[in-house]
Amino acid sequence: MSHPQPASASEPDLPELSGLCASLDANGQKARFGVAYVRGICAQAGVGFTETSPDEDVQAIDGDVKFKEASVGVQVKCTSSLTIGGRSASWELDPAWIRKWSDALLPVYFVLVIVNKNPAAWLSHDKNGTTCRAAAFWTRISPVDLGARIDVPKSQRLTAETLTIWHRDMLESFTGGAA
Repeated sequence: MSHPQPASASEPDLPELSGLCASLDANGQKARFGVAYVRGICAQAGVGFTETSPDEDVQAIDGDVKFKEASVGVQVKCTSSLTIGGRSASWELDPAWIRKWSDALLPVYFVLVIVNKNPAAWLSHDKNGTTCRAAAFWTRISPVDLGARIDVPKSQRLTAETLTIWHRDMLESFTGGAA
């Protein structure tokens, strides 16, 4: 029986997690992890998150962040082809998404979760707990300003504190900016 080689000299010898028991392909793994990451941030902030059922994803929104007063939509993408470092990231958009986001009356956010190419590196478990090795960045979607790509500034790291900004944005949707 051979043992997998480490992904790089800087990573520990991480086992390949796929195999006979895996039911998700690489894109499915990333999609599930991205939504779980956003759900975890919401849980940390004490804010609900409801994932859109795949058959009901008619607004190009993967889930709703549930504030007391109303919800905001979130489109989540997860990639291993970008790095956490740097100043910004860019993601290609489907023109149908832009049309759908244009119909939204409340804010919609684009969240980009960046992970390692090796899924075994996404989470590490030791005697002190579990550590997540990923990062997410966000931008508010403004359909009128979008082209073929959306730019996500890496200065806008998704954290529990981000939800305070999103909550304020949502309230301003009702008050015309006077929240």
